[in-house]
Amino acid sequence: MAKDLISRGAKILISRKGTKLAIEKELNIQVIGIDFSLSDYIAIIEQARNIDGIVAFFSYGEPREDIKTMCYILGIKAKYYYFTNIKDSEESVLHAIEEGAKLGVGGATTDIYARKYGLNHITVENSQDSIISTINLAKEILHFQKEDEKKNDELKVRLERYETIFNYTHDAIIAINEQGKIDVLNKTAAKIIKSKFGTCIGKDIDNVIKNTKMIDVIKSGKGEINQIMNINGTMVTTNRIPIIVNNIVKGVVATFQDVKIIQDYEKNIRLNFHQNNMTLAAKYHFDDIVGKSKVIQDVIRISKKYAKSDVCILVYGETGTGKELFVQSIHNFSNRSQEPFVAVNCTTIPPNLFEAELFGYEEGTFTGATKGGKAGLFELAHRGTIFLDEIAEIPLDAQIKLLRVLQEKEIRRIGGRENIPIDIRVIAATNKNLREQVKNGKFREDLFYRLDILNVEIPPLRDRKEDIIDIAMYMFSAFDLKNCKKCKTVLKETLNNLKEYNWPGNIRELYNIVSRIYVLLSQGEEIKTINKIILKILEVHVNDDNHPEITKDNENNEQSFYVLEKNKIIDTLKKNNLTLNDAAKELNIGRTTLWRKMKKYNIKN
Repeated sequence: MAKDLISRGAKILISRKGTKLAIEKELNIQVIGIDFSLSDYIAIIEQARNIDGIVAFFSYGEPREDIKTMCYILGIKAKYYYFTNIKDSEESVLHAIEEGAKLGVGGATTDIYARKYGLNHITVENSQDSIISTINLAKEILHFQKEDEKKNDELKVRLERYETIFNYTHDAIIAINEQGKIDVLNKTAAKIIKSKFGTCIGKDIDNVIKNTKMIDVIKSGKGEINQIMNINGTMVTTNRIPIIVNNIVKGVVATFQDVKIIQDYEKNIRLNFHQNNMTLAAKYHFDDIVGKSKVIQDVIRISKKYAKSDVCILVYGETGTGKELFVQSIHNFSNRSQEPFVAVNCTTIPPNLFEAELFGYEEGTFTGATKGGKAGLFELAHRGTIFLDEIAEIPLDAQIKLLRVLQEKEIRRIGGRENIPIDIRVIAATNKNLREQVKNGKFREDLFYRLDILNVEIPPLRDRKEDIIDIAMYMFSAFDLKNCKKCKTVLKETLNNLKEYNWPGNIRELYNIVSRIYVLLSQGEEIKTINKIILKILEVHVNDDNHPEITKDNENNEQSFYVLEKNKIIDTLKKNNLTLNDAAKELNIGRTTLWRKMKKYNIKN
């Protein structure tokens, strides 16, 4: 078809990537490729998220890195197959089917073979804007081709320049010729250099922007990628790419992007996506902490003062006192509240992967390492807060590296050669006595003093019993018994019978009792029966099963409670698209508590 079009006078062909490569290999004609953008894949990726199995992405040449990144972030089980000719495309489809692919994503060629071999396939279509942009580019190129043959050399320079701009543009664009004079400059570049659009054309680059080093690229002929420079007080990242025609440097194209914009993009990604064992946003505030007792109000008051500093905070508290609730509130009350909040439970990370999770790793560091490497939790927390829950469980060898990070304020990925500066606030929490851990050789003394600059001790429930009714009422309000007039009466009466109880499980245990009362009420139990059951349950709990004097009816009620609790957790997870943070908030429990209950009931995320 291409040969026929050329014989009929065609000067330029437009096609997609695979066909472009095939035509250029066989025929001497200008072919403009219609490029794909990430937006072309958005609808397809949405469908891929619902596929229970492998999604195969087919492409001519290496697959796009941004597609890989998006699939990784969204948890899509993606595999990538690329090829350079039609025959290989058939083999790629067969290979994907052999590896268990449930869905294929590619072009027209792979669609043919996918249909042939029974693989469900989606053909990626170019957007209207991409097609129109390519047509306009082709029309402009055709215009240049029709000019006088004497200007052929200048035409080649322009064609190469436009193609270079098309492939490397990010934001601001400036191009110079071999004499160092500006001949292309867009409006964004004019804004960055604080000059009126069009007034810089024809001027020497060094007279417009100092120290761009674009002249150096003309001399060396070597491109420079991801360089940092200051343009009139604006920090930008820049790429400087030489324009080479017939092995001669004819000019340079430079692209610029405001560093602050890049940082904002990075922050938005952190705030909108979750990874295992962490969250990137703090949802709780001091207003979410229930209690009017002096002891809890004193802790809130001092926590608010600490929140305004940037030094490390160590939060102490027994299991179930609500340490993470306070930590998230501190972050949201701090000057870093608009930045990432990264929470990680140190007990959930295997010791052999601890450094890799916290500090990241480079590609090929160990078997199973993610291609391209992986940023650690400290990198993800840059400019924000990292919360290290259960800090006492960090392995001793990892404690050494953590201490260095806190001292030097920089990290180095495993297998990396460069130190990466970080600006974070560290908050740690534990239910253990770290001083005793230090004495017993289980925790480094120097790390303890580095973490324990400021400390907050969350009081146990037995020290704030006047708050119990208010907390229980707050918990009870989350259950679906709004029309039950006797519910609050039952709750108050039961809790009044427990005035002398010391609540060893703290607020978590109180939540369990409130949940039991809810279950018993939903089964139509009377107040007296409920009181007896709750008292008996707590008696068994206090005596550590030494006096298991619980009736068969009570056993059935207990079993019913666990079944209802498990089902409620499953329903809430489904309702919140398996997002642990949202489900935990709706259940009115901490994320760690939810994770523990899921493990108890063998609920897979």
